[in-house]
Amino acid sequence: MDTLVAPLDRYVPELRAALADGAYATAEHRALASAVKTLLTAFLHPRSRWRTDPGLLPPARRLLDQLATLQGADGLFGGDNLASPPDSSFTVNDVCVTTQLLDAYGNSPEGEAGTEQAGLRSGLAAIRRAVTPALLTGGVHTPNHRWELCAALARLHRLDPDPRLPARVDQWLAEGVDLQPDGMYCERSPLYAAHVTNPSLLAVADALDRPELLDPVRRNLDAFAELFDEDGAVESVHSRRQDQRTAFDGAGFLLPYRRFAVREGRADYAAVVTGILARPVGAELAADVLAETLLDPTLARPLPPPVDPAAGAGPARLVLADSGLARWRTGRRTVTVYGGGDNARFPDIASGLATNPTFLRFRQGAAVLDAVRLSVNFFGLGPFRGDGLRVADDGRCSLTRTTTARFYQPLPEDRRRLGGGYELGGEGRFFAAMDFAHRPADEHRLRVDAEVVPTGSGVDVRLGLTGVPTSFVLELTFRGGGVLTGARPLSGSDAFELAEGTGSYTVGEDTIRFGPGNGTGPAQPALFDDGERFTYLGARDSLPGTRVRITGRVPGAYTLTLTGTGPRP
Repeated sequence: MDTLVAPLDRYVPELRAALADGAYATAEHRALASAVKTLLTAFLHPRSRWRTDPGLLPPARRLLDQLATLQGADGLFGGDNLASPPDSSFTVNDVCVTTQLLDAYGNSPEGEAGTEQAGLRSGLAAIRRAVTPALLTGGVHTPNHRWELCAALARLHRLDPDPRLPARVDQWLAEGVDLQPDGMYCERSPLYAAHVTNPSLLAVADALDRPELLDPVRRNLDAFAELFDEDGAVESVHSRRQDQRTAFDGAGFLLPYRRFAVREGRADYAAVVTGILARPVGAELAADVLAETLLDPTLARPLPPPVDPAAGAGPARLVLADSGLARWRTGRRTVTVYGGGDNARFPDIASGLATNPTFLRFRQGAAVLDAVRLSVNFFGLGPFRGDGLRVADDGRCSLTRTTTARFYQPLPEDRRRLGGGYELGGEGRFFAAMDFAHRPADEHRLRVDAEVVPTGSGVDVRLGLTGVPTSFVLELTFRGGGVLTGARPLSGSDAFELAEGTGSYTVGEDTIRFGPGNGTGPAQPALFDDGERFTYLGARDSLPGTRVRITGRVPGAYTLTLTGTGPRP
């Protein structure tokens, strides 16, 4: 509790200063509701140095009044998704929690403090009354939004009972919780699992007495427990949402893991909680957790003795088959192989699709190879993305993809139009008014076979490429902060090239060695093609860090060897 109260106490004066400077004058509704809850949590929490400080109530009241002005005639709040019931539900959930805090711990003393608390209660109730009809009838546009909306409906019912509210929740729940057999929700996103789906399902379970909703949360936590890195990041390469291309801090999982750890004696979950609390916790997350522990003091019980879920496990110990992810850990060395992209079915880059071309990550303690990607100079179709992942009993991981491109012949006589007016259409790579569907075509094929083989000190990545003569680039992106040796800078680029021998990347006492180089020259240029879907817009799909490229020719084969060395754990 002290670990969480400390950042909250430091944040309160920062928040008050921001309010005084007008930083919240144009804040969106979710930020306003969160700030009100944070101030009330500090005012009510027995360990906070701001407990019962009357100076916290007037700014909380002003923030709440400002929040009310953002409600439209339908009770919903504007924002990126306009009058969105699920986006409004994020704010409504905070409004409900803040109401519960006041009901459980607030008092109504004489004087200004009593007046402010009464005003807060009245303002919170008005927001709830105004928004309830829209949440009862409104729709959603992403899978996790269903559960955020259900949580808001369930909390509203607990505060202001209305039989229509749980009936509407049951309509959504009747669709079934979108949990894959491997424990991932269908969006496969740690961001939305941690901050939306899991806390929402737990809220519904508690408010409406639906204990069956605990099982999908537990199964999701089981899957993510083995995806934490030693720096607190959670693997997200398999996600279908925006976190597939960013590092995700797993601190947001704190409360669900603690809940099951203390209530069910889960030593493996206790290890996750211990790891999260070993690193700094953000003030807003701390406020969220402290508010929940005020409402449910059992969450603050002592943890059972923690046991690392990976203790005693061997290589290839985790396979998430539905997500196309395999991961094994030995000491401080972690290997992650990914082949679960949606590109084979939906050749596009869009929200809701898994499109990350990273097929391998390798970590040796503090030295991190964030991405291994392969791009072939093949009609601008971009990097290799495996169309599935196959894992053998010995831990070998296989990925394959066959890509095609066509040259088109003249139209058959019965499809020709003298005026040359044909429908605009797409052929997979580009669009043109050429009636592609009815043209004879000459097809070119590219096949990539990749096999990741665990070794005693790392992995071998064996590549086989067949098809029209062309070139390939294998790009290794190391996380910043280390020292690179063996590779030379590429002229006119922010990347490096390993043409011969081996290279190394060192952070502190940890080193990743990679290679060998595979030659260089005009016939195998070190230009990584992100694909026309990016380059047409003048965009790139590269990660930050130190990029090293190894080039070669197609048809051909190449084996990349990665080894890790460091101090004993």
